[in-house]
Amino acid sequence: MALENLDAIALRIGRIAVDGNISLCYAISIVRKSDRKYLRVGKAAEELGLHPITIRRWIKMGKIQAVRVGIEARVPRSEIERLLGKRDDRLLVLYARVSGHDQRPDLERQIERLEKWARTERPGREMLVLSDIGSGLNAARKRLQQLLKLVCEDRVAEVAITYGDRLTRFGQEYLETLFTSFGVACTILNPDEEKTPEQELSEDLLSIIASFAGKLYGMRSQKQKELLECAENVLHSP
Repeated sequence: MALENLDAIALRIGRIAVDGNISLCYAISIVRKSDRKYLRVGKAAEELGLHPITIRRWIKMGKIQAVRVGIEARVPRSEIERLLGKRDDRLLVLYARVSGHDQRPDLERQIERLEKWARTERPGREMLVLSDIGSGLNAARKRLQQLLKLVCEDRVAEVAITYGDRLTRFGQEYLETLFTSFGVACTILNPDEEKTPEQELSEDLLSIIASFAGKLYGMRSQKQKELLECAENVLHSP
């Protein structure tokens, strides 16, 4: 995503945020903060006293977190501070979500796993656990809105989730832009690397059908289940 497009993207995020009761001024401030939050590879190498080739190799190894801006990799300021031994006092937010109340055991397992990971991988960090019960298509989830507000207030250093769709089923690129602009790392404990593009599209389509059918007929109604089963049969047929 080209850096020069951040103005337009920020405004689009702002419009979405307003619908979710987050002030537009937060989103507009993204552009102002982005330059000092992210460094080009050469600048990161200079501050760390390393060669740019070393930085690129560390990025590939996963030793340094980076984000893609167009064809370039940018290194978060927080990563530079971490490698230099400086402390980032912002929050580590552990976010968990399930779709329905009958999935509470899974919600508890997500939280337990996130907390265990944080104690092992991020010892000493101040943590905040947020969880929602609701569809990944619903952008008005209470704790998701709280998370976005904290990010926009520059109070979050990292967000950890178990799976990539816990935050949202759609519009992931908007969240990535928001997080990137505030120097927020997003850690997914189980990246869905094994899924093909076709599998991801099928899952997204089923999520849309489930959401709209639920609004028409009621969530978990017989008609909704029948429509979802029909869609699954069509998508999975040879």
